[in-house]
Amino acid sequence: MNKKKLGILGGGQLGMFMCQAAKRNNIHTVVFSNTKNFSAKKFCDTYFIGDFNNKKILREFIESSDFITIETENIPKNILREIELKKKLYPSSYIVEVSQNRLREKKFLNSIKGVSTVQYKTIKNFDDLKQSLKIFNNYAVLKSCEMGYDGKGQFLINKKNIDEFRNINFKDFILEEKIDFEKEISVIVCRTEKKIITYPPVENFHKESILRETTYPAAISKNLEDMSILIAKNIAEKLKLEGILAIEMFVMKDDSILINEIAPRPHNSGHWTLDYCKFSQFDNLLMAIFNSSVESPVPIMNCKMVNVIGKEYKKKSEYIQNYKFYDYYKDEIKDLRKMGHYTFKC
Repeated sequence: MNKKKLGILGGGQLGMFMCQAAKRNNIHTVVFSNTKNFSAKKFCDTYFIGDFNNKKILREFIESSDFITIETENIPKNILREIELKKKLYPSSYIVEVSQNRLREKKFLNSIKGVSTVQYKTIKNFDDLKQSLKIFNNYAVLKSCEMGYDGKGQFLINKKNIDEFRNINFKDFILEEKIDFEKEISVIVCRTEKKIITYPPVENFHKESILRETTYPAAISKNLEDMSILIAKNIAEKLKLEGILAIEMFVMKDDSILINEIAPRPHNSGHWTLDYCKFSQFDNLLMAIFNSSVESPVPIMNCKMVNVIGKEYKKKSEYIQNYKFYDYYKDEIKDLRKMGHYTFKC
């Protein structure tokens, strides 16, 4: 009997964890990476290396897979649509396209009853920036609409530094109100046409716009927990999600919830599920794809996940000795690059 085959667009650490989960479930993995050295390389069964727009490689990749998923949303729209003409993509190209563009994402989220984001303005020129900054009390965040993650393409703007941005190319930017939130949480939802499950909300700590720590459970009230799960399910239903979706949220001081952003793939804040749930986020993604079903995660105990950033990786032996450590096998250490993570019970 032939093995089931999963195609993965992207070969980073999320792809690596997908490959490891697939191996446990007797699923053959095929990775298409646009970089030569990638985290999933030693864990996948087959791989292709090249530009995603390389038609020959793309065709071979599609033909070698039964179903296809992504480990990064930064895939050209034309590639996603071409894949969907031939194979089922999890999640759909529509969902990925919504998440790829901050303006499109915010318009979609605010169109859902009971769902809100931070206030924002579309910025097309320097005059837009000046006027919008006044509306936000001269303190706001300028963000590129596309290709922004881990703090890339984000700039804190105020009266003192605004002139530094006079000559920027304002194609595809928004200005977001800088909010004073109580805490950041995230909820991961997995859905098929027949069933939907959520992982419980976790509390996230960011530094320099990069996730540093995730704690399960989030220190929030039962009411907030229920509200965050309801919002996550509502978003997934509106998107007609098949697969996995992570929703980052702000808990405000008045106990309201604002959505920060969505990610149509497994999420860094879900890595605790590898060790402290009966079914990890990667297990449920595979079940959604191959079984058209998902399972309640069944958390085992309270825990914390800590990212290893940049030169912190040099303390790898210490992490291995004291915690459950995961190496991302990056080819070089870079400042602010996620090199691995570790988890422990608390």
